[in-house]
Amino acid sequence: MINRVTKFFAIAVSIAFVGFVFGDDPKKESPEHRRERLRIAVQAICPVSGESLTEHATLVKMTDADTKEVLYVCCKDCLKSTPDPKYLDKIRANFAKAQGHCLVMTDNEVSEKSKMGIVEGHAVFVCCPPCVKKMTAAPEKFLAKLDDLYEASLKK
Repeated sequence: MINRVTKFFAIAVSIAFVGFVFGDDPKKESPEHRRERLRIAVQAICPVSGESLTEHATLVKMTDADTKEVLYVCCKDCLKSTPDPKYLDKIRANFAKAQGHCLVMTDNEVSEKSKMGIVEGHAVFVCCPPCVKKMTAAPEKFLAKLDDLYEASLKK
């Protein structure tokens, strides 16, 4: 009986050790963290101050009450202010450029002048208004595509 318990314990410890040493990388980020990191990198600037977001240790989420668009501001003080339209235009141009193509009809290019929709807080650009409806029907599928486009854009 003791031999079986000892063997079982030894095997369990060995499996745990192998999993710890050779298992998943603890630095691997969650999909949510990846999405947030990419979005911040593409946004690049604070919509209130125009300052670079990479220069600030603590960013704060800001949600537009009307559109439900989520943006990041550089500090809590900026959270108390209204976004500057010129910085919003720059941020949306950054998002459109990084996206590059419609998420639904992927052969069609988009720009900051394309139709924009908000899908779960994300500004997405489409080639035509019906594409916004398609994205809102399956947001995770299209936001995953958006993440990949952002990632590819940042590697250029």
